Amino acid sequence: ELAYQPKFDLRTGAPGGAEALLRWRRPDGTVVAPGEFIPVLEETGLIVQVGDWVLRQACADLKAWQAGGLRPLPVSVNVSARQFREQDLDARIGALVEAARLDPALLELEITESQLMQDPEHAVRLVKALHARGLRIAIDDFGTGYSSLSYLTRFPVSALKIDRSFVDDVLYDPADAAIVLTIIYMAHTLGF
Repeated sequence: ELAYQPKFDLRTGAPGGAEALLRWRRPDGTVVAPGEFIPVLEETGLIVQVGDWVLRQACADLKAWQAGGLRPLPVSVNVSARQFREQDLDARIGALVEAARLDPALLELEITESQLMQDPEHAVRLVKALHARGLRIAIDDFGTGYSSLSYLTRFPVSALKIDRSFVDDVLYDPADAAIVLTIIYMAHTLGF
């Protein structure tokens, strides 16, 4: 099942979107931690089919919310490393969004920094193709990989999600605060 974690605009406090999070509920109602089942999905290759289901379900939920009279807000969906290596990913996602008759700007794909840097040339082509379809792209876990800042300028990115290892202690650790402020300044300068 999908759970939706809300995102808020810190200036206004208003909802600004949500992140779709995959959850697995046992028949007894307990929830299996993602750290327990996501690696198994990755290892077996099932993450590609599950990832397609997540995208399809997120699109369906967005349409249902709109039909129910709710203001359309963007939903972000994580793209797994295995999915990201699929050569037809942009076409599959495009077909899912089109089939749902959804404004593609309402879907934001979260791709980790380390995924982008495994094969930067493939990543640039794929991210540009997804962006050309009207989808938003966010770089997740930013600051933990070894990205080349010159590549960062080649990606049509709408957002950087700073890794929680920096954010958790930002109020208490001056080094983490300096890193977070620097990333925010850089992101704003690049138009993210």
